[in-house]
Amino acid sequence: MYRPLVTLSGVLFVASLLALGALTGCGHATPISSAATPTATPVVPSVTAEFAIPTTSAGLTALAIGGNSSIWFTEGSADKIGQLETTGTVVDYPLPTANAMPDDLVAAPDGNLWFTEFNGNKIGKINVSGTTIVEYPLPTPGSEPEGITLGSDGALWFTEVGTSKIGRITTSGTITEFTIPTANADPTSIAAGSDGALWFTEYNAAKIGRISTAGSITEYPVAAGSDPTSILNGADGAIWFLEQGTNKIGRMLTNGTGLTEKSLGVAVASTPTIGAIAEGADSNFYFTDIPGNKIGQYLSNSGTVSEYVIPTATSSPLAIALGPDQRIYFSESAGNKIGQLSYF
Repeated sequence: MYRPLVTLSGVLFVASLLALGALTGCGHATPISSAATPTATPVVPSVTAEFAIPTTSAGLTALAIGGNSSIWFTEGSADKIGQLETTGTVVDYPLPTANAMPDDLVAAPDGNLWFTEFNGNKIGKINVSGTTIVEYPLPTPGSEPEGITLGSDGALWFTEVGTSKIGRITTSGTITEFTIPTANADPTSIAAGSDGALWFTEYNAAKIGRISTAGSITEYPVAAGSDPTSILNGADGAIWFLEQGTNKIGRMLTNGTGLTEKSLGVAVASTPTIGAIAEGADSNFYFTDIPGNKIGQYLSNSGTVSEYVIPTATSSPLAIALGPDQRIYFSESAGNKIGQLSYF
């Protein structure tokens, strides 16, 4: 999440993006292609489409791909969960809790998307038809849940920024919390590792944490002042993460060794974000450059960084994800759009 200083609100409605003329650039007619793999013809990466969200100041944050191949996103300022359907239509669903500030979300095998409510102090779930929303209050007040991911045990695991805890919720709604050894660690993003454990960033503590599905926590220090945020499990089985304080990309083996930290050469963000890095189908990493209003590409085999301009000025790109059509999608918080980057 890009933590705002103020919370805005708005009224969202169902609208066809194509009817609104929201598609710009030379993108295809729908946001998600039916192709299972990208075309083999390489192209210079570029933002090929932007899909407008009708509501003003919706506050787009995280992205996830649902079981119905739609792109789902949180609208932190509007207290809604949005869906960009394969037809190019945007649908959104209001949450029962006012000022909930939905943050991160993830698809689960139970057919729901699970999400965190940063202000609401709850974990929510919504089915892919949008007909049912259920919220589960957290036992600890002021938890400020932020990142969320699916664990190897079938439960949802999430970070609690306000209490320096890692939470676990089963698909039936049973919640357990585990305290991080470092106080005020500010756990931000969380991802399932190739070792079956959950890995998370500690923004304030400059550490990468690991928690087993049994609840055992180990912490590994990274560079002082690095402010690690977004984290993911790479195709190589290693843990990759962004260091916002030093504008680097980090990599660590799942045994806690082999740490490398390489400069991106560009600023990433000045406040904590989640989901700001994704691995493409080409095994390269893509990240959001908020100050530069660009999407960055980090070549995993050479460390070369290239950037691609977003057509909408000062769009504030936050979260980024690999779509089912293998294109890269990203949220434009200030631009109020979902962007698409094609690299094949």
